[in-house]
Amino acid sequence: MRNICFLLILLIITGCAGKETVKEPVKEIIKDKPVEIVKQETETAPSTGWTDKDTYTVSVTAPDSDKAREAAKHKILHDIIKVRMMNESRFTDITKISAEFDKPLKEGKVISQKEVIGGVQIYFQIRDEALKAKFERK
Repeated sequence: MRNICFLLILLIITGCAGKETVKEPVKEIIKDKPVEIVKQETETAPSTGWTDKDTYTVSVTAPDSDKAREAAKHKILHDIIKVRMMNESRFTDITKISAEFDKPLKEGKVISQKEVIGGVQIYFQIRDEALKAKFERK
């Protein structure tokens, strides 16, 4: 009786275990058809922040290029104030900072301009000798 029960259980286990074969999809190779390799161009945007100790770059988006230039200058002044406040500088008055950075801001230039959904995105760069030290002035 035990042998019959054992054989029955063995038969059920082996009968239920399905043998699945995994078939790979058929790949059709056509030798006469030319293959076109498409290389996607990726645009590299300029980096923002410090390029070196004399160059600082920001990115802004505005409805037109004139407003974008003004927004970039304002963002640079905002960044200067932020750095000086973090360094606990006593020179945080925006009117004095604006006068101090008047020359680099006037000589600043747009290094990249791109049409986007919100208007125009620009990368605005200012340069001056020891600019980073002036940013971090205490």
